[in-house]
Amino acid sequence: MKLKSNLGADGAILLTTLIWGSTFAVARDILDSWPPLLYLALRMPLAALLFAALFPRQVFGAGREAWKAGATLGLLIGLAFVGQTVGLVFTTPAKSAFISGLTTPLVPVVAYMLYRARPSRENLAGIILASVGGALILAPVGAGGFNTGDLLTLGTTVLFAAHVSLMSVYARRFDVRQLSALQIIVAASLLLAAWLVVRACAALAGVESLPQGLAREVEPLAWSARAVVQLAYLVTVATVGVFLIWTWGQARMSATHAAVIFSLEPVFATGFAVLLRGSAEWTGGRATIGALLVVAGVIVSELRWRTKGKKAEEGRRSGRMSL
Repeated sequence: MKLKSNLGADGAILLTTLIWGSTFAVARDILDSWPPLLYLALRMPLAALLFAALFPRQVFGAGREAWKAGATLGLLIGLAFVGQTVGLVFTTPAKSAFISGLTTPLVPVVAYMLYRARPSRENLAGIILASVGGALILAPVGAGGFNTGDLLTLGTTVLFAAHVSLMSVYARRFDVRQLSALQIIVAASLLLAAWLVVRACAALAGVESLPQGLAREVEPLAWSARAVVQLAYLVTVATVGVFLIWTWGQARMSATHAAVIFSLEPVFATGFAVLLRGSAEWTGGRATIGALLVVAGVIVSELRWRTKGKKAEEGRRSGRMSL
């Protein structure tokens, strides 16, 4: 066995996962005082404007095929963000991240359904280990079973799996800056439109006509210096920066390989939750074993296994070449 030589791309996806892990605690802090849809309707359009300012040629010069790819990815990630963010209102950051981690075993299934991509043995072994680890830490002790937020988050895993699967295809075909910008612009348009529809319904029929979860969307924002700093981080680092390095990294690996590295997100998310929010969400020995299995899954996925037959064939080829 030997390590695969793609450390730059693996590092990019690992950094993406680390930053994503931090967003659960940061976003949950904002959602204590901000409504979820309005928060996204601010974060994503601000990120879209920043992308357009940084890469105007890639945005305004994009062709039909690039916009088609960007629209597909943008709709998937936009809808997934809505479900995950609304779900985060009703559950904990760590639990949301662990449920989102179920994306890992779904990615090879979705990738095979979309374009018949078969995962390697290393990836399959890594997925099994990471999935078992995620199962051990999926429902923190004392969480009271599944709630509405958990179910909403669970529904987003299929959207995230489809997004990761298609990202590996589109990232090889289009400019990294262009694909990152276009999908954020489409996602921002979707989220802004959804929030405007809610506001229009409230204006026409009254706030009392809205479901209880949507009634918060018409409340004024509680601005503070802390909220501004958090929003700036989520826009610049966790959206613009992350999508650039994520797209670059995933252009250089399969969707399944990326998903195995993404399985580290719950571990990072819990660490940040404990650090930033003081949440005692770690569940002791069971969660520790689960975290170790997730890490083991990532390591196993990085190994290249060679059978004796392959070694023999390589030896014969080497012998012929030396003659």
